[in-house]
Amino acid sequence: MTHDEAHRLIKKGDIVSLRQEIDSGMSPNLSNRFSWTLLMLAALEGNTAVGELLISRGADINKTNDFGETALSLAAHGGHIGFIRVLLDHGSSTDCRPHGTTLENWMEVASGLPKDKIRSILDFIESGPV
Repeated sequence: MTHDEAHRLIKKGDIVSLRQEIDSGMSPNLSNRFSWTLLMLAALEGNTAVGELLISRGADINKTNDFGETALSLAAHGGHIGFIRVLLDHGSSTDCRPHGTTLENWMEVASGLPKDKIRSILDFIESGPV
């Protein structure tokens, strides 16, 4: 299965087919030419079930793509608190520098989220898993 095919499964939320592909040998760390991993794609979608599956099968939660983004920074950028919680519960590093800047700056400049939502997400990340 190619990265693009796996991406389509993630976008559809087809966890059954994704699980079958991983169990048949597809790496949970499959990445594309820009180092985007399947976990990063799940973080973009905010799909915690897919995230849990990938992590349980060995996905690297701290992998960085060619743009300095991690699954955590992408989940934060999308405002996906549930996905952030999953990552933090599994020991994700909060040290990320998406696009060479701080997570806070990147979110303020590029996420489109309201400032109060950005602040609450950053506070949640800083407080760590509960």
